[in-house]
Amino acid sequence: MFLALDHSALAGNPSLQRSMFADRAQQFVGRHRWPLRLNTTGLEIDEFDDVLTTYCVVEEAGRHLTSARLRPAGVGSMVERHFPALWDTDLRGGVEITRFCASPALTPDNRLASVSDLLLGLCRHCQRCGIGGFFGIVFPSVGRVIRQAGWPAAILNELRDADGTLLLAQWTPSNLVAWDIQERREMREEIWNRRRELAPEPERLVA
Repeated sequence: MFLALDHSALAGNPSLQRSMFADRAQQFVGRHRWPLRLNTTGLEIDEFDDVLTTYCVVEEAGRHLTSARLRPAGVGSMVERHFPALWDTDLRGGVEITRFCASPALTPDNRLASVSDLLLGLCRHCQRCGIGGFFGIVFPSVGRVIRQAGWPAAILNELRDADGTLLLAQWTPSNLVAWDIQERREMREEIWNRRRELAPEPERLVA
């Protein structure tokens, strides 16, 4: 299920809140080795996790699957603060997306499905709230996953250094984007179902 939660609504769901911040810690600190601070209980929470943030989350039975956070750039942007070489002052009036995260417990197929659910919910949330677009920094691989799910980005800038490449990207929600994400998700689901049907049944041991 997709949820768009403000800071207080997320705090009112402690199981979901904890699992999301724990998954963020595993992804960004454990896997990517980013030098981020964890709190005393091992959760990844930073200065942008405040009352001005909206959390877009796909959950199942109170457990985090995928998520991202939206925040008005005019009250403080991660790009402006941490990546000034990529910052464009024209973005100050926009909305920034950060911490695109997937649970490490997901299988590859379930991760793709959950990412599609997140993007579809995010697109519809933006349309409902009058958000004409949002920007954020992603690795090229993350941008590729989002594009393959049906939501191509406009690349505004890029940064190359010894640690790799970062892209400053912008996404625009629309009915066409929502339709494309939904169609691609349904096509993948159909392909996966066919593969399951054609897969040989495991041999049963006879005593």
